[in-house]
Amino acid sequence: MKRSMMRTVAALSAALLLLPAAVPAQQGAVTQWHAHAQTLVAGFTGRGNAAQAYTMALIQIAVYDATVAVRGAQGQRVPAPFYPGLVAPLGADLNAAVATAAFRVGDERVNKNDAARARFRNAYETTLAAIADGKAKVDGIAVGEAAAKAVLAARANDNFYNTATYANPAATVGVWQAAAAANPSTTAGANDYAMAFTLPLTASTPGARRIKPPPRLGSGRYARDFDETKTLGALASATRTPAMTDVVQFWTESGFTLWARNARNIVIARGLDELEAARALAVFSVATGDAMLACFDAKYAHLFWRPWQAIQRAGEDNDPRTQADAAWTPTVRANHPEYPAGHGCYSGSATRALRLLFGDFAVTLTSSGAQVAGWPAATSAHFDSLDDINDANADARVWGGLHWRTTMERSARWTARIAQDAVCGRFGLACDKGRFDVDD
Repeated sequence: MKRSMMRTVAALSAALLLLPAAVPAQQGAVTQWHAHAQTLVAGFTGRGNAAQAYTMALIQIAVYDATVAVRGAQGQRVPAPFYPGLVAPLGADLNAAVATAAFRVGDERVNKNDAARARFRNAYETTLAAIADGKAKVDGIAVGEAAAKAVLAARANDNFYNTATYANPAATVGVWQAAAAANPSTTAGANDYAMAFTLPLTASTPGARRIKPPPRLGSGRYARDFDETKTLGALASATRTPAMTDVVQFWTESGFTLWARNARNIVIARGLDELEAARALAVFSVATGDAMLACFDAKYAHLFWRPWQAIQRAGEDNDPRTQADAAWTPTVRANHPEYPAGHGCYSGSATRALRLLFGDFAVTLTSSGAQVAGWPAATSAHFDSLDDINDANADARVWGGLHWRTTMERSARWTARIAQDAVCGRFGLACDKGRFDVDD
C-alpha cells in the first residue's frame, strides 16, 4: 500500500512540475481551508445539516491525513492517519498539500451550486498562486491529491447520493408526515431523507448505534413534555419571555454553520500548530458527521410527530391530559421527524468532541440565527461549561416549539456517546470508548 501511494505521489509530482511562479505561501492553511470548505458545504443546494456535517468530515479527514504525511516526513512525531498508506516526500509544502486535499474532496463531493463551487475553485487557485514554484510545491500538491484520492475511494459507495423519494405513511397518531407545501407550522418536504441510507465512517450500518424509541403516547413524560412545549413554544406564547426568545433566536442558525465556525474559532484561539489544528478539526468533524448520520437514520426509523402535529391533533391521542389546539403554531419551523433532534444531536456530539480534545472550558459562541421573524439577532452567548451549551440548546428548541424536552436531552446524551465511540482510538486519542449502549 505504501509503495503504491508513493508511486501515486511521484506520478502526480511529475505531472505538476509546470505550475507558474508565485509569491511565498501564507500560514494557517488548515483553518483557512476549513473556512473555505465551510462556505462551500453550507451552500450545498438541497442538503441539510446531516449531509453538510458528513461532507465536512470527508474534507477534514483528507486535510488531516495530508498534514500527518507531510509532518511525518519531516521527522515530527505524528498520530496515525485515518486512512493509512500515504507517505510524503521530504520537503513537501504543507500549504499546498492542505489546500489540494480540501479542494479535491470538496470539489468532487459537492456537486450542486455552481457559484459556490466556482468560488471554492478560485480560492484554491489563489492559494496555489501564493506558493513559490518548485519541487516542494509540486510534492505538496501531489500529497494533497493522494490524500483526497484515498478518501474519495473509501467513500465511493457510501449511499450519500441515494435518490430514494420519501413517501408519507398513513396519518397515524404519533407518526410524522411531510407537508407537500410550506405552511405556518412547517416547511415543505422531508429534509435529508437520503442520510437515512448513508454509511457512517466509523460504524458498519446507518442504524448500528440507533437510539431507542421515543416516550410512548399516554405516558406521564410525554404529557409533561407536551404541556411545556405547548405553553412556551407557541408563536403567540404569552409565557415565553424576551430573554427566552433570545435563546431561541441564537440557536436558529444552521447547526452546521454555527458549529463549524465556532469549532474553528476555538482552534484558532488556542494557537494550535498546523498538525494540532488538523487533528482537532478532523476529530470534531468525524464526531459530528457520524452523529448526524445516526441522527437522521433514527429520525426516519422512528418517524415521531412534531409538536405542531401532536398539539393540533391531540384529540386523537386518547389522553385527557393533552388538550388539542387546532390553531397552535410553533415559533420555528422544520421539515423532518421530531425524534431525535438535529440540534440536540449536533450539540451533544460537538461538545463531547471538544471535551475529548480540550477538557471542559468556558466559551463564547457566535450565531447569525434569524428565523424568529421580527425578532433581533442574538449574536453571541457565553457558557461557563460545555454542559451549559447543551442545556441552552435544549431550552431553545423547546421554547421554539420544535421539540419535546425529553427528545433534546436524550439526543445530546446519545450522540455524545456516538462521538466518543467514533473518535476514541483514532487521531491519537487514547480515551476510553466505554460500552456503547443503544438503549440510553
